Amino acid sequence: MKTTIKYIIPFFLFVLNVNCDSAEKELSEPEKNFEVLWKAFEDNYSLFDAKHVNWHAIYKVYRPQITPETTDDDLFETMVTMLKHLNDNHVHLRSRNPERQNSAGYLAQYVEEFGKKDFDEMMSKKPVPESYFVKKPESKFNDRFSFGWLPDNIGYFHFNGFGNVEKSAEAVDEILDNFKTARAVIIDVRRNGGGDDAVGKAIADRFADQKRLYMITKVRKGPGYSDFLPPKYWYVEPDGPFQFTKSVILLIDRTSISASDNFTLAMRVLPHVTIVGDSTSGCNADSKRVMLPNGWTCTIPFNLFLDQNGFCWEGIGIPPDIRQINSKEDIKNGKDRVVELAISLIQSGELKASPRKKQTIDATYSN
Repeated sequence: MKTTIKYIIPFFLFVLNVNCDSAEKELSEPEKNFEVLWKAFEDNYSLFDAKHVNWHAIYKVYRPQITPETTDDDLFETMVTMLKHLNDNHVHLRSRNPERQNSAGYLAQYVEEFGKKDFDEMMSKKPVPESYFVKKPESKFNDRFSFGWLPDNIGYFHFNGFGNVEKSAEAVDEILDNFKTARAVIIDVRRNGGGDDAVGKAIADRFADQKRLYMITKVRKGPGYSDFLPPKYWYVEPDGPFQFTKSVILLIDRTSISASDNFTLAMRVLPHVTIVGDSTSGCNADSKRVMLPNGWTCTIPFNLFLDQNGFCWEGIGIPPDIRQINSKEDIKNGKDRVVELAISLIQSGELKASPRKKQTIDATYSN
């Protein structure tokens, strides 16, 4: 599965001052590594307030478990258990020799429940089996984009990552040129590992009816949990040679990761878009990589992503308008209930532009 980390900024942290009794004496190696990890999150993690996490209370629970006698295995397990309280798919703890990695978010549990081998196999395949198409789908940009026609003149395209703005925009422009006569288009970001948010904006712009605010981002900069640099405002707006503004359905699920979360934020403000499937992975932020004194590494989200209303979906996932999921058996048997529902919704003729998505750009947010 592709990494969900969009930007990795290496830095090394070896000295810290922690306001606890153990900081006043010489620390053992396991204690030192625990302190460095905890303090790195204390100083950099951007989502404590958004998630209502009391990090100091968490410290008081787990710090007593670390002693000079703590083994590497026990230290790793304690760190993993502590970090899981953050419920963050962008938090990864990794050690080498032995090689092991653990995600602190829902995806780790999802993979475990699904079975890693079956999960990896699923992620390597396109979400919609070829049997659903009128003819075999085509591909563009080194197979990143797959597109074709579904019954009743419905266009469909899937992409598995967000990379290279120019090539991605070019691919979508060519795809939409084929779909000019389509009655509707289905966009699929299931089994998408994420990437560059600028790519998501460029693709969403091809479906925009007007300029609309969809996302606000802030970078943490300072000792306080609420110390952020001035916000950046993200807009979806008409771009490219052609904008498709007839009915659009976006397919999402728990494997719509990172930049897929943020792409969903862009598409959901468009009045002609209906979202079908399951909630996205719920990991929007960018991450730094921290190296501990023992060589282990951990990734730490350092910015805050909000929707156009100022709500943070981290750890929750952006919900669909209409929920439909595929079971493990459905996937194994080549059945896609999600795309079936999307086709039926289009065939119903009842998909209309949603009045609840009307938006007037506030001059305060204009750039």
